[in-house]
Amino acid sequence: MSDVKHPSELGIDVSEGSPQQLYRWLLASVLFGRPVQQGVAADTYQVLIDHGLTSPARFAEHDHEGLRRLLDEAGYARIDHVMSDELHEVMGRVDSDWGSVNHLVRSSADRAELTRRLTDLKGVGPKTAEIFTRELPDALYGTA
Repeated sequence: MSDVKHPSELGIDVSEGSPQQLYRWLLASVLFGRPVQQGVAADTYQVLIDHGLTSPARFAEHDHEGLRRLLDEAGYARIDHVMSDELHEVMGRVDSDWGSVNHLVRSSADRAELTRRLTDLKGVGPKTAEIFTRELPDALYGTA
């Protein structure tokens, strides 16, 4: 997946580590880490943001079918049931275990610890973790 978009192409700036930007980049990374066309992943990211999925907790407000419909709206139809489950799982765990993506990142001692935490989440594999972590400044780690 060498053509994975850079966060800036989606209007995301993780350089200063704002909580909202870190969340948005994790959401995009989960979408880009799956075997779908990059344009579909980018469109899906935008549809989810446009429909108010602007924090991990907001995923709890959408049931499986509601989230699946949003994925379909963006053209993410091929594995929409799997992705709906994975987005609920990832965002639910981030919300329950760390409260926010910001705390998940900043409470990690380093990139290796964050990668371990991410890959412990059902639906986040090594590729998704690599997509997310490669863009984060080292200065964010251990600052919680």
